[in-house]
Amino acid sequence: MDELEQALKLDIRKKIYNTVKRNPGLHFREIQRRVDIATGALQYHLEYLQKKHLIKTERETKFLRYYLVRQDFEDTALMSLLRQGSMRKIIVFLLQKKFTTNASISKNVDLSPSTTSWHLEKLAESGIVEKTRRGRKIFYRIVDKQTIADILVNYRRSFLDEVVNNFVEVWEEI
Repeated sequence: MDELEQALKLDIRKKIYNTVKRNPGLHFREIQRRVDIATGALQYHLEYLQKKHLIKTERETKFLRYYLVRQDFEDTALMSLLRQGSMRKIIVFLLQKKFTTNASISKNVDLSPSTTSWHLEKLAESGIVEKTRRGRKIFYRIVDKQTIADILVNYRRSFLDEVVNNFVEVWEEI
């Protein structure tokens, strides 16, 4: 019996592992909701899986996000941003545009201009969005649409989001 089989002998541990496998980048409370387990028990099993080098964590501001060590998933920063509802709405909106302004994004994703601006700065700092100044206006665009679209398509079910579902349906038709 190899190390993976040994570590996943318990059904609940296997359920946690498979939840993280299908939904990379979830934070603790979301795993807890999806697995339906007590806080202390989840904490114990996640720590056990980390000690066995099956799960790793990435810190994103106030959240720890969970990923499989063996999973070929390199862009944890992007997934972390896609796990945030407002960021995801902005990214999906930008995927459907060549260039657009803060005002247009703000109006279409139903966020205040200042909140949208804050999110766009974070996306620009991470290299996901590029800013271009034309006169007095700043335009935004996604740098690598294909990579983001691939993640949304591959992990569509893990987002539980109608915005993602609608985008994926359109993207797959193209």
